[in-house]
Amino acid sequence: MQFASALSREVQTEAAVSAVLDQVAPQLPEQHAHLSFVFASSHHLKAFPRLLHVMQERFATHTLIGCTGGGVIGDRREVENQPALALMVAHLPGVDITSFHIEQPDLEEGWPETYWHNRLGVTPEDEPTFVLLPDPFMIDPQKLLEAVNSAYPQRPVLGGLASGGQSQSSCALFLNGEVVHGAVGVALTGNFTLRTVVSQGCKPIGQPFVITRCEDQVIYELSGRPALTAVREALTALSPEDQNLARTALLMGRVIDEYKEEFSRGDFLIRTFLGADPQSGAIAVGDMFRPGQTVQLHVRDATTAREDLHALMQTLSPELSGRPARGALLFSCNGRGAHLYGEPDHDSRVVAETAGAIPLAGFFCNGEIGPIGTSNFLHGFTASIGIFQEKE
Repeated sequence: MQFASALSREVQTEAAVSAVLDQVAPQLPEQHAHLSFVFASSHHLKAFPRLLHVMQERFATHTLIGCTGGGVIGDRREVENQPALALMVAHLPGVDITSFHIEQPDLEEGWPETYWHNRLGVTPEDEPTFVLLPDPFMIDPQKLLEAVNSAYPQRPVLGGLASGGQSQSSCALFLNGEVVHGAVGVALTGNFTLRTVVSQGCKPIGQPFVITRCEDQVIYELSGRPALTAVREALTALSPEDQNLARTALLMGRVIDEYKEEFSRGDFLIRTFLGADPQSGAIAVGDMFRPGQTVQLHVRDATTAREDLHALMQTLSPELSGRPARGALLFSCNGRGAHLYGEPDHDSRVVAETAGAIPLAGFFCNGEIGPIGTSNFLHGFTASIGIFQEKE
């Protein structure tokens, strides 16, 4: 297993393509890539389609997949809102790669799970790992992810929503030699392991609550008390620093695995508050709830985002000690990067601190996809990371 990555900030698309190909070539001893990931800023979108074949043919790549991004990540650098092109190629002996292209009409029919097994070219028994890149202007990513979760229970899905601008024409997906719409992805099986980290950039505050009365997104009671009253009292007991954070960035985390004895970072699916009704004491949160679930308040800022990513990456250290990491994908929210941290390359640097100076590629997304527990979710403000290793 061999990965290589490169990043170009050339403004002219032909020059950018030539630069990344020339940078990658010496890093790829076999001069053959089974899989290539390519991420481009929208600056390159006009000229890029006619050069996809050039990129794929240079290393006789079996599958080339990618999309546009509001920012581009490559070679452990992050370029935001400027021309950039990133390429990561992988020589993957013993890994089967199946690419697929899904469009919105595929989601409208209510197909059985066997349809998706045929459509995506793998079955649950194959134990696939997915990389998924939807275009949010052309497909419902939540509905697509629900279909994949249903057809492939407990199989990891990593990825992000294409970005680049506020209109349909500013986003594109790349699959082999074509620009397509909807969603593209690959299913990977065989001799590799993908270690995933989903950093939602939050820290839990206060104590957990158990939902005792709710309906869909509306929570009426927390631990037997009016939900709004319980939240207000929890906020009053916080430190002044956390109270200040809660005024601008208060969120709700729902525990994914209720069977755990204790809950910490990485155990919660983070969702935003939608509103509150002082008269009824109810709160509304952007998720679907049922009685008996455990929830906890969370806050978010640059400091907590740093702490969360460092803490979660450190949990990978034992997994990486015996078999080194070979390459990584990083899907980061458009709200992160220098805008959040006040410095460039933060998330890429943290990945390198844990996994080593390995080839890396990715982009800044309109939404991130990654597993929490044994299921996959669409996230916001998140860094969704996948690190490739060979199997023992």
